[in-house]
Amino acid sequence: MPIKTTLAACLLAVTTVLAAGANAATVRTAPVDPDATPKTRAIYSYLRATWGKAVIAGQADLSWDDSIDMAERVHADTGKYPALIGYDFMDYGRTGAGLSGQHQVEEAIAFAARGGLVAFHWHWRDPSLLRTDRVNQAQFYAGGDDPARRTGFTIPMANGDLDRNSPAFAQLDDGIDLVAAQLRRLQDAGVTVLWRPLHEAAGSDGQGWFWWGRARSDGESAAAAHIALWRHLYDRLVHVHGLHNLIWVWNGQDARWYPGDDVVDIAGYDIYDTTDNRSYRSQLATYRKTAAMTGEPKPVALTETSYIPDPDAMASDGAWWLWFMVWNDGSGPAGVSNADNFWTGEQYNSNAHKIKVYQHPNVITLDKLPRF
Repeated sequence: MPIKTTLAACLLAVTTVLAAGANAATVRTAPVDPDATPKTRAIYSYLRATWGKAVIAGQADLSWDDSIDMAERVHADTGKYPALIGYDFMDYGRTGAGLSGQHQVEEAIAFAARGGLVAFHWHWRDPSLLRTDRVNQAQFYAGGDDPARRTGFTIPMANGDLDRNSPAFAQLDDGIDLVAAQLRRLQDAGVTVLWRPLHEAAGSDGQGWFWWGRARSDGESAAAAHIALWRHLYDRLVHVHGLHNLIWVWNGQDARWYPGDDVVDIAGYDIYDTTDNRSYRSQLATYRKTAAMTGEPKPVALTETSYIPDPDAMASDGAWWLWFMVWNDGSGPAGVSNADNFWTGEQYNSNAHKIKVYQHPNVITLDKLPRF
C-alpha cells in the first residue's frame, strides 16, 4: 500500500477516534427535560451510546392513508422491520367521518408494544381555523402556486418576542393543547416520543416552506420567531401539560434558527438529494454542518431522506447519522416505482440496496433493539 494512502487512512482513523471520544465525554447524559420519565431517560441513554457506532433504521408512516402499513412494506422488501417509525399529527383536529390519519397514536402505541421506537412530527395546520367550521380547509404551507394549499397564518411577534396579547397567540396555544392531549395519551401508555415539531423551519436559504418559517415583512426576524415559538412550545408542553416522555429533535435546517442547547436533545437534517444518482453517499458535508449548528455536542440524525446512505460509507467517512428516516409512499401499490414513493419500488433505493442496508451489522432493526 502506498505510504500516502496509509498515512491518510491513519489520520482518518485518529480523527474518528478523537471525535468519538469527545462525543462520549461531552454529550449530555440525560435529556434536556430534568423530569423526563425513567423510560425516556433509558431510551436517551441508548441513543447516546449508539451514536457513532451504528445507525437506527427508520421509516415514515403514510399518515394520510390508514390502509397502508409502511413497516410491513419494509419487511416485505428486506425481511426486517424498521426499529423506528415516524408518525404525524397532521390530521388531528379535523372533523367528519371517514378521515384518514387520525389513528396515528393508536398505531404508535401498537408499534411501541412490539418494542419499536416512535417518532412524531407535526404538519401544524393553520391554528386560526382550529375552532371554526373551516377547520378542514386548514393548511400549513406558507407559499406555493395553489392558494388552496397555503395559509396566511404568521407567528405573532412584537419587539423581538411572541406577542402574547395577539389573538394569534391564543390560537397557537389552542393548537399546542390539541397535540398535548395526544402526547398525553402516549405518555399514559408508556410511550417515549422522539418529538420533531416545527420541522424544516428555515426551508432553503431562510425562506421557510411552512408558516412557522414564513419570511416576514414586519421588521421581525423569521428565525427569532421560530426560536420564540419553539421555546414556548417546550415550556407549554413540559411545564404546563406535564409531558415528560419527549426527546426533543430539532431540524430547523439553519444554525441561525437554533433555539438553544437547553431545549434540544438531538439535531437533525432532512435531505432529498436529487443529485445522488444512487451513489448512496454518506452525506458527510451535511452531517458536519448539522453537528456544528448546536452549542454543545448533540447526536445527529437524518430525520427525513430519499436515498439511504450506505452504512459502509457512513463508517468510512465518520458520518454516523444516529438514524435515517426514509419518507413515506404517496402513490400506487407496493412495488411501484414512482417519484412520490420514497420506499416502495426503485425510484430512490434499489431493492439490492434496501436489503444490504437492512441486513447490515451496523444497522439497528426492530429485532436488535433492547427492551426498555
